[in-house]
Amino acid sequence: MRAARRHIAAITPVVIAALLLTGCTVRIIDPSADDARSPAPQEAGPAPQDETTPRATSSPDEEDADATPPALSAPNAAERERLIAAATITMTCPSGPLDHDGAVVRVEGSCANLVIDIDAGVVIADDVDELLLRGSGTVVYAGTIGTATVSGSANEVYWTGPTPTLEDDGSANSLGRG
Repeated sequence: MRAARRHIAAITPVVIAALLLTGCTVRIIDPSADDARSPAPQEAGPAPQDETTPRATSSPDEEDADATPPALSAPNAAERERLIAAATITMTCPSGPLDHDGAVVRVEGSCANLVIDIDAGVVIADDVDELLLRGSGTVVYAGTIGTATVSGSANEVYWTGPTPTLEDDGSANSLGRG
């Protein structure tokens, strides 16, 4: 009898913990991934190539089509335009780090180095040679990026140009073209 009570007493906390933890989940949603999985019929086009897959050689006609710069996905382009209109700070490339937590910052013009120490903010930039993102929960939209280093967590970085050299030392970051 005593052994049965010990068994019940030992298993009760385990069962309660399992029941409490069953409903807890974490999900990171990448809207560009949803768009890639389910394009609308009028938007369906050739499948994008994996960034690690080399492109096949193309004919001169195809090269002219590739000459147009890539753009953000439709939802990201609309979001970028909405955020530019809602920018709380507009500036040229800063000489020091951006540290305006929670702000929507528009950086106009090319930047050799852009250091972002913002938490829960948005940065919309044009072309950046070297991007260093040390904040958390920050979204960055840029034209072209030469090198991107991210050391924060839960950040999103989108670019329209060629794939930059990437270094992600953080956690739960989403880095991708458009």
